Amino acid sequence: MNKFGDFKTVLEVARLGSFSGAADKLDLSTSSVSRQVNEFEEWLGAPVFQRTTRQVSLTSAGEFFIDRLQRIVFDIDSLREEAKTLVQSVRGRLRITSALYYTRHRITPHLKGFLERYPELQVEFVLSDSTTDIIGEGIDLAIRIGQLPDSSLVSRKIDSVRLILAASPGFLKRHGTPTKPTDLTEMPCLVDTVPAHGKYWPIGKKVRVNSVIEANNGEMIRDLSLQGLGISYLPDFFVDDDLESGKLVQVLPEFEPDEVGVYAVFPPRRQISPNARAFVDWLISKQ
Repeated sequence: MNKFGDFKTVLEVARLGSFSGAADKLDLSTSSVSRQVNEFEEWLGAPVFQRTTRQVSLTSAGEFFIDRLQRIVFDIDSLREEAKTLVQSVRGRLRITSALYYTRHRITPHLKGFLERYPELQVEFVLSDSTTDIIGEGIDLAIRIGQLPDSSLVSRKIDSVRLILAASPGFLKRHGTPTKPTDLTEMPCLVDTVPAHGKYWPIGKKVRVNSVIEANNGEMIRDLSLQGLGISYLPDFFVDDDLESGKLVQVLPEFEPDEVGVYAVFPPRRQISPNARAFVDWLISKQ
């Protein structure tokens, strides 16, 4: 049953006091109007109209509910108009900065649907693992992972990621499997220097690991871990497929820290564009 259509039919019958009059106004058959009213009353659980051979009038319940029904229909109509205005205003260029690997795994799969929804929009990505000056660089939207520093920027949480300790089966066969966080101080570890924690991994009470290789690129760290050169500590989107295939094995899962937030970061609120708002709403709807 189309509730919104029934709402409008009920209001038209109430306004005209006639099923046939409402049918003419709405270009429906009288039987269709009667059916919609009956279904509405059944859904509501109370009779709205008192029918006689000469007239149709509101019951006491109908008089009570009709004003609220008018407000509901008005609000829904307003919502549709606002949505139409938003879609029409989403056009032009949207400049986004985001981490490369997160973008590939968590954003790229949703771009086709977004651009089909907003065909007058052109999107430019500036992919970097380093923090970009979004005001100075003319960025409309930044996607950032982890705790945000205090600033004049506006943020909205859009996703979360898990940080996972992982190593190849061959590495674990040669070096053994760590059983407690402090074991990481003696075993070869591969450090992604992009996160603020660096080589001080927040495992247990925070451990300064034995880093044999450091790099400011998580994909490189993941590749080195696959080669059996050490234990990596990376966001899940780097290693999920490898864990599923068995190329990597999660270690110390009982010490896995809380999830890390992913945030959409905007320039100060007065500068937020409809394009950026629409994109963030789209990403959140896909989680």
